Amino acid sequence: MRKGVATMEKLDFSSDCLEGCADEIMDRLVATNHEKSAGYGLDEHSIHAQRLIKDACKAPSAEVFFLVGGTQTNEVAISALLAPWEGVIAAASGHIAVHEAGAIEAGGQS
Repeated sequence: MRKGVATMEKLDFSSDCLEGCADEIMDRLVATNHEKSAGYGLDEHSIHAQRLIKDACKAPSAEVFFLVGGTQTNEVAISALLAPWEGVIAAASGHIAVHEAGAIEAGGQS
């Protein structure tokens, strides 16, 4: 490396499933692994996260919903943010262009 020139790790956008999670997240998952809780979105952790999101957005009466996966989340966001004639620009290797293309196109975007 030349003096004063930082090198960066090459980013890989082909899939968000290539790695696990941050160590802090894994530690928290391990700590709560044996808790009994209601279905996803109804448990105390989801309710706490909803409160945090509402507070951060300064929107106490907002409704916050969680989706169970990235494809569903991307489809909902893209459908809400783009007009039917608009599309997503992504690298040919991008996860949305490879693994999610059918889901996005089914919603009317291409």
